[in-house]
Amino acid sequence: MTRTNISTGGKLEEKYGYSRAVRIGNIIKVSGTCATDSDGATVGVGDVGAQVARCFEIISSALEGAGAALGDIVINRVYLTNIDDAPAAGEVHGAIFAETKPACTMMAIGALVNPEFLVEIECEAVIPDDADVTTH
Repeated sequence: MTRTNISTGGKLEEKYGYSRAVRIGNIIKVSGTCATDSDGATVGVGDVGAQVARCFEIISSALEGAGAALGDIVINRVYLTNIDDAPAAGEVHGAIFAETKPACTMMAIGALVNPEFLVEIECEAVIPDDADVTTH
């Protein structure tokens, strides 16, 4: 099977040696994603809903590069630094996935790499075997 690494140009991807997503066959795994802009600055400081939305914008871009879309996601893992943010994070997640309803795990963790990050999201998608891959 062919392996395709997808980058979304995040500053830490090269520095830390990881891909935003990896596609092997019809399976795509997306790395934990936090809410940053193109310069690496945090988006939505103090606003978990804005951060969840930004995470899925980045994830969507990675999936497109692998020949997939948000609707192909089969599971999301949502890591929060404060479990009290679960309702707000869940509302945004619910709005994005109202139709497809992927499996989802939401949990609180001790900390993320940047104290401004309130959430990190990773996911897995499955697509038809013959879907095209567009590299970035």
